[in-house]
Amino acid sequence: MNTTVNPQRFQAQEITLSPLARGQSAVVLGGLRIGRISHAVSGEGKASWMWSLTGPSCSAVPDDFRMCGEAPLLAEAKLQLRHAFDSWLGWAMEQPGPVHWHWTEAAPEARRGKDDLPLAG
Repeated sequence: MNTTVNPQRFQAQEITLSPLARGQSAVVLGGLRIGRISHAVSGEGKASWMWSLTGPSCSAVPDDFRMCGEAPLLAEAKLQLRHAFDSWLGWAMEQPGPVHWHWTEAAPEARRGKDDLPLAG
């Protein structure tokens, strides 16, 4: 479902990971899922972490904006996702009104559960 959000709701909010399934976590901020991080292992046994922004609608952002990526380590994937979201937030704060959002509300237990992991910025 698409909706609009005021990007100010995300300022001074802590990003957390909330487990979804083995090797997969929702990235939550301000009660909304902003993205996802997943662990993958290739046929050669090479592990990597894939991330994507799934909340922000980026149809109007500059072409060089990254919505997804891959990293060899979880910490690097977290940093890449954080950088991408912060880039989107900077763009969104410059818009004259609310911005489009793919509505993905975090489950109540994922909003600030004891298993949430802080996502360093």
